[in-house]
Amino acid sequence: MEASQSTLFTLLYIVWGVVTVVLVVLLSYRATLLREDDQILVDSAEPDHLQRQKTIIARRSLLAGEIIVLSLISGALLLTCVGFTIY
Repeated sequence: MEASQSTLFTLLYIVWGVVTVVLVVLLSYRATLLREDDQILVDSAEPDHLQRQKTIIARRSLLAGEIIVLSLISGALLLTCVGFTIY
């Protein structure tokens, strides 16, 4: 029984780590999109300015939902890990 709990506990921490790493990668990617958006606003001499800005806004809006879901999952897994540690 103790070995199975230890394995479950380890697996839970690994899953939390993977979810959190994916969340950090998405947050970093969103930050680069924000920088690209700033660069596009400054450089308005390009003819496809509006199309590129719409593409960046669409990517950011898609990422927002995924980031919220991953944040909730990561938080729930962390609370579960802390609960197992206290128990």
